[in-house]
Amino acid sequence: MRTLFLIAVVALILLALPSLVVFGADLGGYGKEINDWLESSFNVSHRVALALPAAIALFCVPPIIILLYFLRLKRKSIAVPSTFLWKKSVEDLHVNRLMQWLRRNVLLLLQLLAVLMFIYAALGPRTHGAVSGGRHYILMIDNSASMNATDVKPTRLDWAKEEAIRVIDSSTDADPGMVIVFNSTAEIRQSYTTNREELKAAVRSIQPTQFPTRIDEALALAASLSNPNRSTENEAAAPANPEPGKERTYFSADGIQAEVYLLTDGRFPAVSDFALANLSIRYPEMPSTAVGMTSDNLAIVAFEVERDPDDARKVYARGTVLNYRDQPQEVKLKLLMLERNETIVGDYGQRIQLPGKVLRPADADGLLADQRLADPKPGEGRTEFLIPDISENSDVILRLSIDHGSMPDSLRLDDEAWAVLGISRKAKVLIITPGNQRLRDYFDTKAAKKIAEFTYLKPAALAEAKEYLTPARDGKYDLIIFDRCGPANIDEMPNANTFFIGYAPPPYSNKPGEPNAVTPVTAPSVRGTQNRHPLMKHLRGLDEMRIADCFRFPKPPDGSPRPSRLIEGERELELLVAIRRQAFTDLVLTFPLGTENADGPDKVWHSDWPTYPSFVLFLMNLVTQLGNVREASVEESLRPGMPQLLRLGTAKDVIVRKPGQDIGVKFERGSRPDVSFSGTDTLGVYTAEWGDQTRRFAVNLFDAEESNLAPQRQFKIGDSTITAGAARKQPLELWKYAIGFGLLVVLLEWWIYNRRVQI
Repeated sequence: MRTLFLIAVVALILLALPSLVVFGADLGGYGKEINDWLESSFNVSHRVALALPAAIALFCVPPIIILLYFLRLKRKSIAVPSTFLWKKSVEDLHVNRLMQWLRRNVLLLLQLLAVLMFIYAALGPRTHGAVSGGRHYILMIDNSASMNATDVKPTRLDWAKEEAIRVIDSSTDADPGMVIVFNSTAEIRQSYTTNREELKAAVRSIQPTQFPTRIDEALALAASLSNPNRSTENEAAAPANPEPGKERTYFSADGIQAEVYLLTDGRFPAVSDFALANLSIRYPEMPSTAVGMTSDNLAIVAFEVERDPDDARKVYARGTVLNYRDQPQEVKLKLLMLERNETIVGDYGQRIQLPGKVLRPADADGLLADQRLADPKPGEGRTEFLIPDISENSDVILRLSIDHGSMPDSLRLDDEAWAVLGISRKAKVLIITPGNQRLRDYFDTKAAKKIAEFTYLKPAALAEAKEYLTPARDGKYDLIIFDRCGPANIDEMPNANTFFIGYAPPPYSNKPGEPNAVTPVTAPSVRGTQNRHPLMKHLRGLDEMRIADCFRFPKPPDGSPRPSRLIEGERELELLVAIRRQAFTDLVLTFPLGTENADGPDKVWHSDWPTYPSFVLFLMNLVTQLGNVREASVEESLRPGMPQLLRLGTAKDVIVRKPGQDIGVKFERGSRPDVSFSGTDTLGVYTAEWGDQTRRFAVNLFDAEESNLAPQRQFKIGDSTITAGAARKQPLELWKYAIGFGLLVVLLEWWIYNRRVQI
């Protein structure tokens, strides 16, 4: 029995020594060093969970308990014979021996053991799934459309967030971590920090999106602090005397080694021109990959709508559906026609048969140069609907959807598609001219009147408030054409786009000798054109036209924008220029088209351009672009994240409502001629309203790669091949077991104490 108690005491002392060493190292400021040694040697780390005063008090409990036990030893004076006293004295010597005393105080050993367990719990020991060694790590989390898939419960994004939490838990307080979230773009959600709670909060705040997946920008962000040629926060950028309290950590100019945990399904285009350098990619295996799951999904990847060229009231709607399943599938498609995106005015249905996937062999290394070609080819089916009677001015939305019924589908985002039939809008054009048959030859045609309403005035009307000034300032017209005439000053310029022919608009002067006057030029020739400008679309052979005379602009007055040359002559001569005027465009042709008497045909020719086909195309571009024409064609479908350009004419602001929202957001145009709306983050139909106009446009996923839910087990980044590996193991928190064992020891001590009392 004595041997057992001796072993128990020695074991208790040995158990206490590690806690004393670790806590002593923390007190001495060597906590990081002891942690590094524990991790490298035993894959264990610690973190004191109590404040320093509380931890010191806890370590003082064992000696206090021992002291109290010694103070309990008292002798009671009793009158006895001398021989009996001698015998009792000898027994007292035995009692005062340490081991004899401990044998009688087993409760002391149990109490010390319980306190030691609580001390270890306060030290926060843990074992790690992998050794981090104090290295930097980056959590790169994909929240694109495919991460909404439910083949991993509850969703792939939830799995990625849980995996990121595991990585954070398996790190130590000495490991700086960063959180990057990416889809078609990327952002740093949390910069480098050793605060694991901040990292976890950043991970938990990530929400799913409907954007496609692109990894290029995310890799660039990760490399910005790791690779020296891209470093923006290295030691060279550190200020000499930072303000106290605002010091920052700057990294070595050589870059830093960082482990990147890429939490994604791998459905992104290959990245061929990226060097990992200091980045080490870890690609945890998604559970659906581990169980051999491929892709349980049907997807609409195209929805095209067009009017019959011979009968604009007939509309053809064509859809393309892909089957990513292994087995053939019969699919029911439903087409709804909605007026104003609210009321159903038509309902059509069709069934199509889709073949299953067809396997495609990989190359000898098991990986193709184009990663997308390594996947099985999905089954494809096409359908066509004929809608016999839709007016050109109808506000109609077509919605194509897959009717699954009770059939499961892992991704619902690609089961619907929308198309917007455009509403025709004619341009309102005012032509102020002394008479020009070259203009009437086009504007009086049936084709021109189909897209615009034309009003003619004489130059004398420029001084009349009722005929010109009031309607021009009120924005009644979209486009005003000034033929060899113009407003007297800049205050009389209209709130509309303009086209000046052979006349310089204010603040330029057309009278020689006046400030900002243009100078005449004879017999110029065309030397170059700006073919990318919308007004110059499809114009060819302009260098062949002949011009008799034109004028040259002087240096722009202070504060005036410089003219943008669309047609240029020799020595940077402006022949056709576009000048920005707040939200409007002033187009200036520096040579006249002809001189005409009131009673007869042209007497003097200034250019033979009107005899070329390009002149008719130019006038059509002019009315279409500057007249805000909207034909009754189909609005172009956008992908998530793509901007939509809204040409507002004279309106100052626009209200845009996203799909499913009743209240829109107002956007000010400012000095721009249009508004570029970039908030296309939701699939569906958007509504834009300005002035008396309403325009709708659709955003569709239409991404076959995003709809292919088979996670990639392998892909390439630059010259490196990344293969899916085992997910990070959850670290084992030993302090929980220490608390549990300590409570058991307390219960045992209480039971023994009660047994003694009862006996």
